[in-house]
Amino acid sequence: MSSRPHHRPLVGVRRGFTLVELLVVIAIIGTLIGLLLPAVQAAREAARSMQCKNHLKQVGLALHTINDAKRYLPPITAPTSRDPLLTRGPFYGVVGFTVFTWLLPYVEQAPLYDLAMTQRTVYTPVPGAPGAGVIYSVSVPLYLCPTEMSSPGGLGATTSGGANQWAVGHYATNYNVFGNPGAATPDLRMQGASRISQSFPDGTSNTVMVAERYGTCGSSGVADDPSTNGCLWSDSNSRWRPVFCVNETMQTPSTQGFTACAMFQTAPNWRSGCDSSRAQSPHSGIMNVTLGDASVRSVDGSISPTTWATVCHPADGLTVGDW
Repeated sequence: MSSRPHHRPLVGVRRGFTLVELLVVIAIIGTLIGLLLPAVQAAREAARSMQCKNHLKQVGLALHTINDAKRYLPPITAPTSRDPLLTRGPFYGVVGFTVFTWLLPYVEQAPLYDLAMTQRTVYTPVPGAPGAGVIYSVSVPLYLCPTEMSSPGGLGATTSGGANQWAVGHYATNYNVFGNPGAATPDLRMQGASRISQSFPDGTSNTVMVAERYGTCGSSGVADDPSTNGCLWSDSNSRWRPVFCVNETMQTPSTQGFTACAMFQTAPNWRSGCDSSRAQSPHSGIMNVTLGDASVRSVDGSISPTTWATVCHPADGLTVGDW
């Protein structure tokens, strides 16, 4: 009778996962991803917000430097055409400039500024520039907040007013500080002549100089809509001016006097919920600002409108305490 070979069980052989076990593992991995993703997103936003605040700090330091060099802060805008009655003093004789154009030499953009000054206008051609190929179409990295996503490529997201050919900025200057609210005409009200040493009776640490604004700001739900407005860093034309506290969509102060600055928005939908008569922050629940002493602060979105208006007025004589 023949003997049959005796088979021993193989040592080290493991059975595979069952379907149930595999599904459990997948579920666990999915849960972990679901828990980690918000934390990763929060960390990224914190990094972007920190970069945004650093940009605001650099703008604040540049404003102090130009104030020391020129003995004045620049006006909000120059006129859109040459007029000897406007933009007097050290900022005289240019066309289309804004605060952010005058700041170019102080934010490592001297060649761009020098090019503008060859013809004293932002309409000067720039070799190799995108869009229209002129100074106003050049995107300046320091003027952009990495959280703000309304204007891909750094240009306006609407063809209204030709804004899609203009570079956006995500920061704006306070009309009550850089403007001349008591002047007789709307154009002259944009031509302030402030000095840091004299124009902040309420204290530089309690006065907002610069705040955030969306590059493209609309309420219709459609980006490319005639009603869509924006903030263009080197556009002195009405609705596109990089300014806040005018409290008007057209960014033209129609009445004399300091304004009670309208309360800012935090993280509004840039296509359908953005009010261009206000400042807007892309960060949830806060508004990053530069104060008169060049320090940077994150203002809580729950601040009262009265307190916000007070810190946006350099000379109302009101105290705000701990805000």
